[in-house]
Amino acid sequence: MRIRPVIVILALTTLIVSAGFFLTIANFPINTLPSSITIQDMSGRSVALSVPVNRAVILNSYWNEIASTLGVSDKIVGIDKYTISSIYIPKAVRERPVVGDLFGGVNLETILSLKPDVVIMDFGYGKSGDIIKSLESLGIPVICMYSNNFNDQINAIRLLGKIFGTEARAESLINFLEIRHSVLISTTSRIPANERPTVLLCRVEKDGLLTAYGNSTWGKIVEDVGGINIALRSFPSQSWPKINLETLLVWNPDIIIIVGYDDAALKSQLDLIMKSSVWGNLKAVKDSRVYTVLIGSRTEGAYLDWGPRMLIGEMKLAKMIQPKYFSDLNVDLVSDLLISTYYSK
Repeated sequence: MRIRPVIVILALTTLIVSAGFFLTIANFPINTLPSSITIQDMSGRSVALSVPVNRAVILNSYWNEIASTLGVSDKIVGIDKYTISSIYIPKAVRERPVVGDLFGGVNLETILSLKPDVVIMDFGYGKSGDIIKSLESLGIPVICMYSNNFNDQINAIRLLGKIFGTEARAESLINFLEIRHSVLISTTSRIPANERPTVLLCRVEKDGLLTAYGNSTWGKIVEDVGGINIALRSFPSQSWPKINLETLLVWNPDIIIIVGYDDAALKSQLDLIMKSSVWGNLKAVKDSRVYTVLIGSRTEGAYLDWGPRMLIGEMKLAKMIQPKYFSDLNVDLVSDLLISTYYSK
């Protein structure tokens, strides 16, 4: 019977010690995830975002494409009208509500109804300036994006990874692209100047004129992979100069690459060439160095575009312009690997 007081004292001591222990723990700071982050967008603006970002309206197809490759297609709640035609974006995303576009403007009521955490869009053209002001006046954060070259694409992927909290996936995709892009650039750097052909990247218009790709994203790729972009050299300040057949004859490029959004567009351009007596006098035609390339995102096999597929477009141009130096480049293998690893197709 004498043991009981000892047991009671021990029990009370244990309770007191335990209570003190838990009170001590309660006084330690608890590590919590931040409720907001500040993003510096590609226009240099600092934008505060509440996190996690679960609802985004994205107003360009290529940013929707990148977001989907990062595994956050379920977080895209609104799109622009051009996204619906891209076969490289999951069907579920293409069926999201269309809120307008940067050229025709957007429906602010529709955007508000979607309750977005953020709107992601290009800036610097169309009605983008007015759209940004209107959205911010409604308290909706806007992230501004742009892309003029491969490095811009890398920065955009990293930025979207930070916005959506998918940094690891973004870095994986960046690594995939950068490794292969660096091979292209390092190989090109070894090509002597006298082995770089003159190249015309263009569209053949129905009025007999040509739209050349000069100081533009795709036009500059020509030089990145070992060609001399004759339109860029002739019109260094113009992105898409118009040229006539007389200028084409004077230029007389070594290689002509015709671009189109689908096979029908390419065929119609080739038909126009066949009807012209001028084209038969060109060096590129005589040497059978007239090629066609699918652009945009409407057709399977179109890779010359913004987004991760830009790498494949670069590789295709490299094979056409410098077959000697890029003979071992397996474009199909890389494109299959890119699509199977990062696209939900």
